[in-house]
Amino acid sequence: MINVIIVTHGALAEELLASAEKIAGKQDNIYAIEMPTGESLSHMQQKMETFINGINNENGVLILVDMVGGTPCNAVVPLCRTANVEVVTGVNLPMILTAMFASKHFDSAKDLADKVYKDGQRSIVNIKRLF
Repeated sequence: MINVIIVTHGALAEELLASAEKIAGKQDNIYAIEMPTGESLSHMQQKMETFINGINNENGVLILVDMVGGTPCNAVVPLCRTANVEVVTGVNLPMILTAMFASKHFDSAKDLADKVYKDGQRSIVNIKRLF
């Protein structure tokens, strides 16, 4: 099973996870980490490194962040060089649900990241244009 970490500004990660668990039930391999206002990049990097070292990451870890270039994203980028970590930006509820259901069926974080990325893109639809 691949562990998934949602990392965002403020409490967005916790709220997204809570919403996903209302749909899919409690998950033991999905974590939410918030970045409080005023927290430094170096402190966030340290927090993420400590967290990843404290969980089973044998098959890798998928990290879902809110936006490219934001501090949560910048805090996890160095982990891509030192740990078996995949990072996908633009986290949304369908991406988290895909991660929840698929994380138990993939052997690598890279393959899970590819699936989550594609499903996330497919979930963005202009409804008016669709109909």
